[in-house]
Amino acid sequence: MNFFNPIIIAEIICLIVALFLLLKDKISFWKVNIAYLVIALSTEARGAYLAILRHHNLGLYNTFLLFEIAFISYGMYYCLKKYIDPRPIVFTGLGICYLIFTIFTFKNGIHAYNDIFNDNTVNVMSVIFVLYCLYYYYKLLNDEETLELKHHPEFWWVNGVLFYYFGSTATNLTYDLFKIKLFEHIPLRLFIYYITNTILYSNWIYSYICRAKQRKLQH
Repeated sequence: MNFFNPIIIAEIICLIVALFLLLKDKISFWKVNIAYLVIALSTEARGAYLAILRHHNLGLYNTFLLFEIAFISYGMYYCLKKYIDPRPIVFTGLGICYLIFTIFTFKNGIHAYNDIFNDNTVNVMSVIFVLYCLYYYYKLLNDEETLELKHHPEFWWVNGVLFYYFGSTATNLTYDLFKIKLFEHIPLRLFIYYITNTILYSNWIYSYICRAKQRKLQH
């Protein structure tokens, strides 16, 4: 297995752009993006290294889910708060995701934590995040303020989230259809995972560029 897989490369590029464009941002959400990308890259790099050594890495990714749930929920809260008080729906989503995660951990036991991936939590959180994104689009379309979407950072951040989690949900629900392999060694499911991650980080990079331009115009 190659250590520098497409996901790690995309995360490195995204983190570099975020450090360059967001480090001096005064809004906490954009700075938190940097922290999350550091955690995501560290997790992916550690996971790839363990896979090369043929060691179990599922516990690492199970733990990362806790950060992923928190960060994406925070991001959706930030993007939705312009239109509504998002605390009820965001806290409900957080509660559901963490409850399922807790049930998984107690049901399988701490010894299985490193051997079984928490698919149930991933599937539920993916559906929840897709619903958040669609609701954001609905509120955006009904906004009386005229916005240039090609320069709107929140739109592109949410756009990346939607494509990633919609693709993940579709792939997980049709798992048996994606068992075929490409190029004799890459499962189609993994190939789609590479694509959805690339789309996610490409959208986020563009959102960071939009945010940097927006910040300059505000001064």
